[in-house]
Amino acid sequence: MKMKWVTFILGTVLIGVVVMGTPVSLCDYRSPQTSLSDLKLTLSYHYFDDPATAGVEINSGRIALNYSRLYDSPDFGFTLTGAGSLDLSDFAIAAGLGQGTGTFRYYLSDEAPIFGFGGADASYSLGQAEPAVDVSIGLGYGRFTDVTPLAKAVKIQDDLLAAGAISDPLSDETLMAIATEIGKKAEYATTKDLVAAIEQVIENAAGVTLDARALLTIEDDILATGDEVSCGWAVQAGLGYELVDPYDDTHDILVTASADAAFAPQPGAQLAFHAGFHGPFDIMAENTLTVNVSYDYALKEDVDLVFNYQFQRIQPRGGVAAESQSATCSVMFNLGGADISIQVGLSKAAGAIDWSKDVTISAGMDLL
Repeated sequence: MKMKWVTFILGTVLIGVVVMGTPVSLCDYRSPQTSLSDLKLTLSYHYFDDPATAGVEINSGRIALNYSRLYDSPDFGFTLTGAGSLDLSDFAIAAGLGQGTGTFRYYLSDEAPIFGFGGADASYSLGQAEPAVDVSIGLGYGRFTDVTPLAKAVKIQDDLLAAGAISDPLSDETLMAIATEIGKKAEYATTKDLVAAIEQVIENAAGVTLDARALLTIEDDILATGDEVSCGWAVQAGLGYELVDPYDDTHDILVTASADAAFAPQPGAQLAFHAGFHGPFDIMAENTLTVNVSYDYALKEDVDLVFNYQFQRIQPRGGVAAESQSATCSVMFNLGGADISIQVGLSKAAGAIDWSKDVTISAGMDLL
């Protein structure tokens, strides 16, 4: 029962990933260089005072921040991620969890994505004596790539189908050809020149003549922002050093391992995962595990689903493991100038016996 809400949210996300497929997998596209960043802030506050009873019944809020930065080139790449949440009660911090990681990768081979890395990890949960901070070096395998050009190609196809400009979905080869042109956007003098190149690809493949409205649709999809997505995965392992111990204990040499993955199930959707595990050589007796999962999906125009989940487990030597968890799911609407948000928040601080739950609906409108 304790995990009922989290199970429901995760199940909803996974069902969406499975049923909302695309004619060609976005992760089939390979970009020669990737540079993506994202920053999201969500706020909620809930106040309720019943004059028939003493005191304020509800006076709580939540602040959540998520940041990601991904760069990848043939020779090197780096990843920066951060996630944090604060739960407030009566204007005081009731629970908090923060995680951050940074990794620099230098690729050692042209034939396979083998890399040497250097990185740092930090995490903190309200109730810990100190944050956990460590640095590490080692080897890894994997690579990430910007698949936004193919996502835009699929969006162009879907919009042209909806407008009746083409009668059948484009072939995988045609979608990839459109993506290739979009990926070379910097080589075109103007966006209209790029649109003309894509027009020729579509007309030759579909046997149609695109009108001015269809060309404007293609241009709008190319210029759209906020739809950047990436794919890839990387695993790495090595040795590290504990700069700050969460229980103010001795600083140890560490064995470290981590895994990162990004998947774009369809245009407008991004699923990202990070897990890190480290501890001294006697790792089963003392270790730290962190997990961060995020899912961002445009349900339709002006309707977005944003889900974030954080988990941290610290096993001190000779002590009892402490777990902290936080989950937030928001559905945000933009309706004719009004911003409406429905947010469900769950959190479980270290030592808590049950989840705290918060459901908030908010609305706002610019009147001038």
